[in-house]
Amino acid sequence: MSEPIVYLLAFGYGLTPLVGNLTYYGQKLDYVKFLAPGMVAVGVLFQSFFEGSYGTFVRLTYQRTWHALLTTPLTFADVFFGDLTWAATKGIIAGVLTGIVAICWGAMSFYNLFCILPFIVLGSFVFASLGLVSAGLANRVDAINVPVFLFVVPMFAICGTYFPRDTLPEWLGLPVSFLPLSALVDLTRSYLHLPKSLSLSLLSLLVWGLVFATLAWNRLQKKIYR
Repeated sequence: MSEPIVYLLAFGYGLTPLVGNLTYYGQKLDYVKFLAPGMVAVGVLFQSFFEGSYGTFVRLTYQRTWHALLTTPLTFADVFFGDLTWAATKGIIAGVLTGIVAICWGAMSFYNLFCILPFIVLGSFVFASLGLVSAGLANRVDAINVPVFLFVVPMFAICGTYFPRDTLPEWLGLPVSFLPLSALVDLTRSYLHLPKSLSLSLLSLLVWGLVFATLAWNRLQKKIYR
């Protein structure tokens, strides 16, 4: 849970003196004020995904927690949404804690954090669902490294967390803008600038969440009842 806070402090202290101000939608911003909401999104991504993937895989495969719960009156839906909610809760906690550190640093205000809280919650459920998809697809715990290095890490690096995406070449920037972390980053930065594409970012995140949740449901149900 400390990774985004470490990144915020390391890059904030390390790069702000070098970068100084940058231009975001035509306005000059201190780099740390640009960075802070991106690190909130990273906290949501990492904690909800890793709890949803590794945590769920361990509970499902090694501890057999799901199987034990399903011997009680609980239904598959109860267990599924319970695990999903737990993974999302860790993402929410990570996002809020990163925001609090940014507030203490003066990079955002409590009002800013309050405004983006619904997006933190939504993003946490989206990436928790992605984690559950990974747990459902993996036959071994190390197989979860595949979506980590092919999807999660690239999103972390190029979805506008550290720099505005409009600096990317068009052939790369256009597909990157459709990734779920790009939508979340745009939403967490919406208090800095209210883009015309805000509703599109919100719709994109909702669609990704629905797709991930549906895939996770199908894969985990097959894994349980095979």
